[in-house]
Amino acid sequence: MNNILIFSKYTWGEKNMKFEKLLKKLESDRINGVTYSPSEIDLIARDILSQINYYPEEGATPIVKIAKDFDFKTYKETLPDHLSGDIYINGDTKEEYNHEKVILVNKRDELFHQRFVVAHELAHYLFDFIGNPDYKDIHVKFSDTYHKNKHETPQEIRANRFAASILMPKDLFIKQYNYINSIDNNRVFVLTYLSRFFETSIDSIEKRILEVMA
Repeated sequence: MNNILIFSKYTWGEKNMKFEKLLKKLESDRINGVTYSPSEIDLIARDILSQINYYPEEGATPIVKIAKDFDFKTYKETLPDHLSGDIYINGDTKEEYNHEKVILVNKRDELFHQRFVVAHELAHYLFDFIGNPDYKDIHVKFSDTYHKNKHETPQEIRANRFAASILMPKDLFIKQYNYINSIDNNRVFVLTYLSRFFETSIDSIEKRILEVMA
């Protein structure tokens, strides 16, 4: 097991001042049965980026740092080929990882996909764990595994949308898409440029184009 980063201590119920307002809203929304449209998920991702003072010219979204700000330890681990990641909170997580909140990525996957998985699993924390009465007891373990070919449920679709939104912010994506097309609109060239700029896979870039350029 290879530790990517080690983070400060924070668990649900304690105060994380940076995201306190957002977490309270998500908890309230969960209790009241609020659902989010794709555009609302984009706004939540934008809010997180604004709170970490993210500047696009500094490079791709620092997704592992963002996970750190939500107090996750992120690890690379050898996982079965059909799995790309997992998230563990509470239960016996601290006994196994010496921390209450961890995100795992498959060490055999490409870096750009690992970044997407971290963002995807973070979404499960925000939308499926926060405010969920099933996990109010810290002895109850929360987990949500990233299966490479199983993304049909509303929860998985939402997590994928959040990951795309935070790694490829809509306004910046449109700006870069228009910029590179003005230079050369060859499809392979455009996709390669955007993939390197946002540090996401070609497949993620193609899906994001359909989401925001339609």
